[in-house]
Amino acid sequence: MILNRIKSYAVTIVLSTCLMMTQESEACAVARDEYMLNHEKMIQQSADIYLVKAISKKLENKVITTTFNVLDVVKGRDRKQVTISFPAFEYEKNSSHRFMTDFSLHNDEKFWKSGVGRSQILTNCETVASFRLGYGYLLFPKFKSNAKGAEIINDTSDKWYQFVKESVSADLK
Repeated sequence: MILNRIKSYAVTIVLSTCLMMTQESEACAVARDEYMLNHEKMIQQSADIYLVKAISKKLENKVITTTFNVLDVVKGRDRKQVTISFPAFEYEKNSSHRFMTDFSLHNDEKFWKSGVGRSQILTNCETVASFRLGYGYLLFPKFKSNAKGAEIINDTSDKWYQFVKESVSADLK
């Protein structure tokens, strides 16, 4: 009787562990529409687009808030600073998550595919991007959760930055 009870507990523990491991390792089955929105539509539907530089970050209640100085108003309201928040992912004061790439100044063909960008999708389907202090970004506040909504731009000759500026100029004509 005691042996049967121990076996029962052992089976329960093994099954519970398997269930927890499966849930933790499962990827998000479907990305949100905002994440996959193609870059032309994102540019057209954005009220504001800014070239910014990350100047401060703070972690509070599992949320990272980053403040940026606006270097160029590509589209929208004139502002000196912009602040955005994301769920905490990998918080370090002076660094960021492992996907800190500018896709070779956005000349890499992979970047131009739908759903490819610097932002990451977590297993719970939330999208996160994190920021390194002192780095420049092309920020789409309305679409911050888009794959391309917060791309690294540290050179104004960057292909993505130039593409967005030209698209905005063409839309204004």
